[in-house]
Amino acid sequence: MLGAPLAVRAQVDTVRASTLPGPQLAEKSYNSGLASFNAQSYPAALASFNQAIAAKPDFASAYTNRAATRYELKEYPQALADYDQALKLEPGNYAGFFGRARVREAQKQLTEADQDYTEALKAKPDYAPAWYNRGVLRFEKGEYQAARDDFDGAIKADPKMAYAYHDRGSAQQKLGSYAAAAQDYSQALALQPDLLPALLNRATAERRTGQLPEALRDYDAYIAKKADNPLAFNNRGSARFENKDYAGAIADFSQAIKLDAAYAFAWNNRAAAQLKLEKYALAAADASEAIKLKADYAEAYLTRGHAREMLRQAEEACQDWRKAAELGLAVGNTYAAAAGCAGEATE
Repeated sequence: MLGAPLAVRAQVDTVRASTLPGPQLAEKSYNSGLASFNAQSYPAALASFNQAIAAKPDFASAYTNRAATRYELKEYPQALADYDQALKLEPGNYAGFFGRARVREAQKQLTEADQDYTEALKAKPDYAPAWYNRGVLRFEKGEYQAARDDFDGAIKADPKMAYAYHDRGSAQQKLGSYAAAAQDYSQALALQPDLLPALLNRATAERRTGQLPEALRDYDAYIAKKADNPLAFNNRGSARFENKDYAGAIADFSQAIKLDAAYAFAWNNRAAAQLKLEKYALAAADASEAIKLKADYAEAYLTRGHAREMLRQAEEACQDWRKAAELGLAVGNTYAAAAGCAGEATE
């Protein structure tokens, strides 16, 4: 799980007082806009920044902060125009590049957003939010090595940024470095103990490294604080299944289904646990429900095939195994051949 891109507070700078009416009005309106922005009173902030710009048309910081306000109001084209103007007035302003990147990201202009985050970092190499946001952007594009490098940059710039450790852990997982991922999640939790997704994700990394007791402790700790997440129950059920606690696994999968009746994976997982306890009719019924919810669910066909074989429904079992193979699970052909299913298996 990744954290949301960082929000920014209004950029505060020093505006010199002047005896001239225009600059005085611009200063007063600008400072009023900052106060309203930081109080999340965005329409009031917008009105104040409008007044500041009307009084001083070359007021770069007013354009930057009006753009940030328009971003919060989801007025993305207007925000983009304001950032463009601010950068014309102050070409090397990292805050302008960073803000414009966020607007472009909101408009799904991902290549341009990446470029702007890069420009922000050229202007201010130690700006952790730009490293972090670019890392999130690259993670979501599937560029996991580049994302990990960016989270490294964020951590170097701000060693106390818990989300950067968390998301670097997620990049580590995607790259198969599960032990390193677990360490990053642990660091994120040390910095921010209420960062619950880190518990859930660390448990996944621990399962990958065979640390089932540790994973189960993390799932327990997460569920104790958040008992309405079907994914948590499903994943703890999977850990219990791996630990050969099939009754406990069924209880967890059942709770996941109670929380989300359309959770096809939990239905099939419960079917697999029912098979282990030799409850074949229940296993077949659960796998059928998974298939009803997800018609291309190859693993569910495979599971139902096993249950039907044990129920002496040979032809139906053969059909399920072949369907699993047709959907890309080649082991279905193996089971069909071993059972002596008539006809040729699907390749």
